[in-house]
Amino acid sequence: MTIRKGLIFTAIATVALALTSCDTNQKEGGGGEVISPAEVPNNNSGPINASGFLKTDYAPLNKWLDERFEVDYKHMTPQLIFDQVPLNDIFYETSNLPSGAPSFNFASSDVSRRELLKKISQHWKLKMSFSTDASGKPTAVKVEG
Repeated sequence: MTIRKGLIFTAIATVALALTSCDTNQKEGGGGEVISPAEVPNNNSGPINASGFLKTDYAPLNKWLDERFEVDYKHMTPQLIFDQVPLNDIFYETSNLPSGAPSFNFASSDVSRRELLKKISQHWKLKMSFSTDASGKPTAVKVEG
């Protein structure tokens, strides 16, 4: 009986592993489940048009936003993303960030902070704007979920 139980357990474990490793989503071609852009593992769907996004007349901030970098983000959450290089150099005022949202996976060898922030805002449907002081100088990026 113990050998039989061992064989049954092994068979069940093998079937369970085989089923969890199968990919049932068809991303290209006919039929299958439609996958939204937020669910695509490395959503590098071409150039990001960030013109007009986080627009400001403050030259140092524009220079910072348009500086280009190489990034490779994997499994980022809304709570972690703004602490990552190259985004972590400024202050963010966050509110109502989504919890349990799909993770953000993104890689690029040439992306600006402005493009990256736009991609993040689209991925989690976040609203981004600037907080300013009394003189109108930007003090933080306001991020609202």
